[in-house]
Amino acid sequence: MGLKKTQDPSKFEVPENNYRLDRRADDVEPQDVMMKNSCSSHSGGGGGGMTADISDYNGGHNGALANNATSSSSSSSMSSIPPTLLLATLYASISGLLFGYQMGITGGALHSLISSMGLTSSQAESVSSFFFIGLMVASPFGGYACDRLGRRSSILYTDGVFTLASLVLFFAQNYNSILAGRFIAGCASGVSLIAAVSYISELASAEHHHAHRGALVSTVEASVSLGFLVSYLAAYGMTVYLDYEEGWRLLFGAGTFFLALVQWIGMSKMPESPEWLAEKGFHDKAHAALRRITPRNLRDNEDSSLAGRLAEAEAEVRGRSSEQVPLEYGEVNFFLIDDCPQIKHYWRQAVIVAFLAIAEQTCGHINIINYAPVIFAEVFYNYNEEEAAKNGEAIASELLNTTIILGAVKFVITTFVLFEVDKLGRRFLLKAGAGTVTVSLFFLALAFSVNLEDVESISASGEIEYSHSSYQHALALIGCTGVVSGFALSYGPITWLVVAELSPSSIRGRMLGFYTVLTHGTAAMISYTFLSGQSLHGEAFPFWLYFSLSLISFVFIIMAVPETGGVAGSDVDDVESILDNTWFWSSDNPLSIVGRPFYTICPTGCNKRKNRSREELGRIDSCFDDDVGAIEESPHFSLS
Repeated sequence: MGLKKTQDPSKFEVPENNYRLDRRADDVEPQDVMMKNSCSSHSGGGGGGMTADISDYNGGHNGALANNATSSSSSSSMSSIPPTLLLATLYASISGLLFGYQMGITGGALHSLISSMGLTSSQAESVSSFFFIGLMVASPFGGYACDRLGRRSSILYTDGVFTLASLVLFFAQNYNSILAGRFIAGCASGVSLIAAVSYISELASAEHHHAHRGALVSTVEASVSLGFLVSYLAAYGMTVYLDYEEGWRLLFGAGTFFLALVQWIGMSKMPESPEWLAEKGFHDKAHAALRRITPRNLRDNEDSSLAGRLAEAEAEVRGRSSEQVPLEYGEVNFFLIDDCPQIKHYWRQAVIVAFLAIAEQTCGHINIINYAPVIFAEVFYNYNEEEAAKNGEAIASELLNTTIILGAVKFVITTFVLFEVDKLGRRFLLKAGAGTVTVSLFFLALAFSVNLEDVESISASGEIEYSHSSYQHALALIGCTGVVSGFALSYGPITWLVVAELSPSSIRGRMLGFYTVLTHGTAAMISYTFLSGQSLHGEAFPFWLYFSLSLISFVFIIMAVPETGGVAGSDVDDVESILDNTWFWSSDNPLSIVGRPFYTICPTGCNKRKNRSREELGRIDSCFDDDVGAIEESPHFSLS
């Protein structure tokens, strides 16, 4: 199944898989692996395909790279990055900024929107949840779009979709128009973020930039948190300086339009991904794009090398047998389906992925972010969302001060984690963050439950009016800040990393696609039930519910989620071994059936896998990596 050397060491017999010859497996850092896989996970309707552009990232040295990624990035001078590459990274990162802005702007615009349109609680919830529905619908097609159209082109097209969404929202005359605009914005975000991640990771894969790859790719994750902060600052500026009644139009419409326009203008001057161009056969354009992102002092020396690599890659494609139909980037050869491990075999990984995808949203973080002004209005002013809207302009600026603090905390902690994750470990950060979220939710629920009200005034009729005490104010502030901090420490930057590292290369795309759709669907449900839950069951009810679910998640993380740093995802034995040594999944757990061989509880249809040993499954999973290793042995290939 692997690539085999012929008499001429510069040539290879290419097997039926479509291998990419423009990248070295040992030039890739862990951050690039996860970001890249998150794009390809959506290709072909949910990421069924795992072609060699994914498998070449799993050469068995994740552990060594994980330990050196941070130090290599920090030790190199960012001044050596060509201006074109730096600008392309910044412009593409606006996709993350738009994503965070769209999620965070709901909280800042909610009071103004309710005041202007007279929305009910359930309608206000729908404004938030329809964005996540759009994400859930579009995400499975994001990888397909960027593979077919190109990474840069996909970003430009989605900027047009963002513009359409901004116009629909700015000129919306009724509730249905607002929902349509939010849905369109969600669809645009689902595709744009995937294309941006792929674009930056491929530009940063050039051999002169591998030391900077972690920092460059991390700008997308950091820009998402920055988007939250920008949305809160924009809401504060609208409240203080502009017309409050119609301010939501500017926040939803003008803010989105401005960011999309800046990205479109900037990206229109940037090169397309050289890897995508080479994959599609546009080798002259790929060479030109590589020159633009190569340091000026190295261009002349590298021209012949770049041209040689592109020519050899083209020759390999032309040299394939006419009977071997090349696979499109990210697609599946369904004739090889029997040789690829079924996702059912990795049911333990699937359970962990599903649990983390749901726990990420049921901790209530998205509602703390979206409805922070409502929460603070309830605890500081004893208003519900409708009463706060009636008195919104008088109190909104004070409430938004606290949300700005939340946005700043989220951004700072996320940035810290991105640079320290390899040093501190995935499991430690997950436990610390989930524990912080759980304790903070307890404080937040307590703030709305305990009878600590102070007498505020006595009406003429003798009726006593109460307000929440300073103790409850403190509990609410600590609770909200703690939830945001804990999420930024754990679920936000860590979950996708754990998912990618637990999943062997042959099923990583499908596993990441499964995770993405499930977490966005859960987010839509959680967003849709917050305000109505408070109306039906009291202000404290959602927080007690989130606390209970978060406590379960915290216990599950302690018992069932292993440390995945240094795990080679291409090695089934490596992944299975850390699960076997985790108490919840081991045969030493007398309360569970998890220690039994999977085929004994496998549904009908898995019987043909019954007699396959773990060693055999490991051999199948590592077939792609063996082929890439054969490429690396050739002295004629120095691939970027």
